[in-house]
Amino acid sequence: MRRQNGQGQKDLFLVLVMLVFQAFAFAAGASTSPNPDLTPGLLCSPQDPNFQGYDYPEQIARCTRNVGYQEKAQIAASYGNIPESTWSNYEFDHLLPLCAGGSDDIRNLWPQPIDEAKQKDVLENRICSEMRAGTLTQAAAVQQVYDWFRERAKRP
Repeated sequence: MRRQNGQGQKDLFLVLVMLVFQAFAFAAGASTSPNPDLTPGLLCSPQDPNFQGYDYPEQIARCTRNVGYQEKAQIAASYGNIPESTWSNYEFDHLLPLCAGGSDDIRNLWPQPIDEAKQKDVLENRICSEMRAGTLTQAAAVQQVYDWFRERAKRP
């Protein structure tokens, strides 16, 4: 039980950090940042229906990807009724990457423009390799994701 309480506190901390980051990105007018009201970000937990187990030396909860048509339609509707005919221009992306312990829950998904998603994939691959090697913590990985969006928000 003690491990679960510690995990819960860590999850709460990461969610709070995410909300602060998203508020900053939203205030900065980042047009390709997730809407914090729609996509606050969420970490995987054993209660998640897509929970697969614990991973990495840090033993973080990992979820599998299971984003179907219904979830995509709900996300597209929430983000301005994106027509299905243009879905190929987006990756229905996990704000907090699955490989970094992000949840597959809809509150962690948003329609990221495909070109930007490819750029973010470079970051995700690096941080997940470092987590696998035990040289990067989940908290540091999540912070790097937030920093990536914050830097993008500063660009003209």
